[in-house]
Amino acid sequence: MDYTQLLYAPLYDTFGADAVIRCLFSDAFPIRAIDCTSGIEVTEGSGIDVKTIRPAAIVRMRELSDLGLGREDLEDAALELNDKLWRVKASMPKPGPFGEANGELYIFLIEDDT
Repeated sequence: MDYTQLLYAPLYDTFGADAVIRCLFSDAFPIRAIDCTSGIEVTEGSGIDVKTIRPAAIVRMRELSDLGLGREDLEDAALELNDKLWRVKASMPKPGPFGEANGELYIFLIEDDT
């Protein structure tokens, strides 16, 4: 069963937006992302868990790997999404039923001042 086509493709076709990732030392890559820049709840902290709201985008891991990108390539990358420029600060995988490579990636963002 291919969850990428059965589950993720309809989600990203319906709720996704065209975006562009610009990595520090490479070209721009077009990608489809779900805009969660209004904020999602994230648990942070070591020892004491603190819930906070962070702007984010969600992308498919398979789409990243098809572009030749990994999580490490996204550190401090720029993300252009819905006519706004963001800087990638962190990421967190959301594995699919068959593992991390077939799941999604939460990309946590801050507004880019440039």
